[in-house]
Amino acid sequence: MMRMMRQRLLVGVAAIWLVAGGSVRAQEAHPDDDGEAARADITVIGTRGAGRNTTDSPVPIDVIRGDAIRQAGANGELAQSLATLLPAFNFPRQSNSGVGDTVRAAQLRGLSPDQVLVLVNGKRYHPTATTALDAKIGRGTAPVDFNTLPVGGVARLDVLRDGAGAQYGSDAIAGVVDIGLDRLDHGAAAGITYGGNVTRPDALDRTLHDGRTAVIDLKTGTRLGETGFLTLGGDYGRQQGTNRAGYDRGGQYLSNGSYADPRNDAFLGRRLFKVGDPRVDSGHLWFNAESAGDDGATLYSFGILHLREAAGANFFRWPVIVDGKGDDYVAPGQPGNGFLPQSLVRNGDLSVTAGVRGILGGWKVDGSVTYGGNWIRYRLRDSLNYSLGAASPTAFLLSRTRSDQLVGNLDVSRDYDLGLTSPVTLAAGLEYRHERWRSRPGDAASYAIGPLADPASLGLQPGAQAGPGLTPDDARSLGRDVVAGYAEASADLLPGVLADVAGRIEHYSDAGTAVAGKAAVRWAIAPGLAVRGSVSNSFRAPGLAQLGTSATSLSFGEGGQLRRVSTLPVDSPAARGLGARDLRPERSVNLSGGITTTPVPGLRLSVDVFQILIDDRITLSERFDLSAVTPSRRSALGLATYDAINFFTNAVDLKTRGIDAVADYRRTYGGTTIGLAAAYSYARNTIRRVTAPPAQLAANGIGGGLIGLEETNTLETAAPRDKIILSADAARGAVSGLLRGVRYGSVEHVFDFGGGFTPRQRFGAAWSLDAELSLAVRRGMTVSVGGSNLLDRYPDRSIDDFNGAGNLAYDPLSPIGINGRFLYTCARVTL
Repeated sequence: MMRMMRQRLLVGVAAIWLVAGGSVRAQEAHPDDDGEAARADITVIGTRGAGRNTTDSPVPIDVIRGDAIRQAGANGELAQSLATLLPAFNFPRQSNSGVGDTVRAAQLRGLSPDQVLVLVNGKRYHPTATTALDAKIGRGTAPVDFNTLPVGGVARLDVLRDGAGAQYGSDAIAGVVDIGLDRLDHGAAAGITYGGNVTRPDALDRTLHDGRTAVIDLKTGTRLGETGFLTLGGDYGRQQGTNRAGYDRGGQYLSNGSYADPRNDAFLGRRLFKVGDPRVDSGHLWFNAESAGDDGATLYSFGILHLREAAGANFFRWPVIVDGKGDDYVAPGQPGNGFLPQSLVRNGDLSVTAGVRGILGGWKVDGSVTYGGNWIRYRLRDSLNYSLGAASPTAFLLSRTRSDQLVGNLDVSRDYDLGLTSPVTLAAGLEYRHERWRSRPGDAASYAIGPLADPASLGLQPGAQAGPGLTPDDARSLGRDVVAGYAEASADLLPGVLADVAGRIEHYSDAGTAVAGKAAVRWAIAPGLAVRGSVSNSFRAPGLAQLGTSATSLSFGEGGQLRRVSTLPVDSPAARGLGARDLRPERSVNLSGGITTTPVPGLRLSVDVFQILIDDRITLSERFDLSAVTPSRRSALGLATYDAINFFTNAVDLKTRGIDAVADYRRTYGGTTIGLAAAYSYARNTIRRVTAPPAQLAANGIGGGLIGLEETNTLETAAPRDKIILSADAARGAVSGLLRGVRYGSVEHVFDFGGGFTPRQRFGAAWSLDAELSLAVRRGMTVSVGGSNLLDRYPDRSIDDFNGAGNLAYDPLSPIGINGRFLYTCARVTL
């Protein structure tokens, strides 16, 4: 299947290349003077009035050009590129977290990944189908998967760092990211990038060469009529994967209170685990088109198809386990040296939009329909279901999930001259959205409770190791309808005073009705100096995946023993029996204020402070240990085979305070264009309130609160509070170069293994140095060499409480990652 996927993607990319015609240079955005740079900085996000540059906007906005995104995304990941370029954007890596290794969540301003709204060409984009329950950052969320979007297809990207629920709809608590697809109307462009890790992690004390990555991308454009265009593009990438597991120090077999058991000797000094990036094959096919009719109306359409297959690892399983009677057990058919289950994730994604815009009765009218869908198939291989004994297969289908979204939009706007400094822009619109989420069970063997699970037999763990799969009872199908309407007005009330107000009402068929509003003002108090501020409220309904997810996983508990932990839907009888309640929407209030200035030509500065209050934040509860619940009561609740459970809850009110500062300088001196930039972001999350635990927990002998140490850690300290980006670039003639330093702030990881064992570790701040040198070897062809993390920095080594007897040497939670130095070369051709 993977070979077939590669063939289809390569055929599609080749077809795009064959369509390319002409020998003229493609229209890629490469601003090389102050005027072009200023025009590239014009944005229409943040207000529906006339386009403004970022310093003239009443709210903080970042604009990133496509060439900068491609340069920072040498590995083909859009989200990694944004994390390198935007200080408020966080994209942590995962490992040994199932689907979470492949579908990674991104944060804006330290908030939940599902609290940022993503648009493509101004239209709402759809979320992923998985809740990634085994991940740390983004655990239990189903946000947009940024890597379903093509790096090579992005012409520009606008990031609104402010609450915008009243303008663009629910989910926009942290802000809005709008991806603009390329609009080539002639010519073609192609690029190929090859790179890999050349690194020497101190935990291994030897040089590694892995993570080899190759990416090819193509695009071409042609005119449609006088002003229209059709742009086609595609890419294919292959990533080898990485491994930063340490050497085993012999901590599995315990005899008479000592790890000196001779069975440990066979594993000492071996690398048993795999910790790092999965092996990935992926690709995109996309198009963007517009065509003007004779009646003045413009038809437009765009779409993206993405396919991805990934192979990641899970925790190593030793050949000998302890059965329910305390005796040693070796599973039939299991290799004598243990086994390492492998996660296989197939991720498909499709988004298509069609619409028409024009002038009707003096109003600008834009009507469109968008479909977006994501489907994930999750499998295991090299695994076993112990409870089935010799009858157990070694490969399993664990689950299939799918998310679909159909959106219809009608937007109108018009300028009215009311005698103010500028005309008043009035805008209004309606939106209808139908959402659907489905999960399907895995193979029967993946969740089977075999005969050897019976305590009267051996009492072995049921379900596939590194699973188990979804059962038929876990499978769900949920849907809902959303209807919304908004109005917005924007104008310069007085010379130098811009005001924008917006209101929105949104009704969910399952979550009720919410009203959101926003007011933003910018006042130019002197030439080149302005202050700005905004106040708004936003609203986010529970995701369908959060309402329907039901899954079971195996996690480590006290003494390193594997425990079955089940995440239950809040409407399940078992969750209700322990006090779960219907999920409510999250509600937020955003306040921000800042200053912008252009003190000298070419230099732009902005500083913004903000506070975001979120009530009823949806999160996963703490894992509730069932050991104190009597066997009869556990059976009555339907939890006889589980060691612990959790469920989603609105248990937390959160406060986020922070500051964003951006400085950018660009000038041309004697034929050399120089750019200097510095950016800083700080966001601190604080839990304001935690709901008291339901009485049902105590009645069943379960202590503690709804939120414990691990979830508190996830909300407050697992993401870096600050990040600094310093960069310098220069171009003269055929030569250009870039130097960038990124400082990632410290993070903290806390584990609650049960029994009062709650170790924690702080991973200190770390700098990553990136560089690239480019040479235009001939007209239309550029060759580049570069690298990221050139100083080969790693996070602090994991302490003994975390490192699994040396096997888990580095914690992927650190935002600098655990892959070390990455070197690459790239060639691009434009025709």
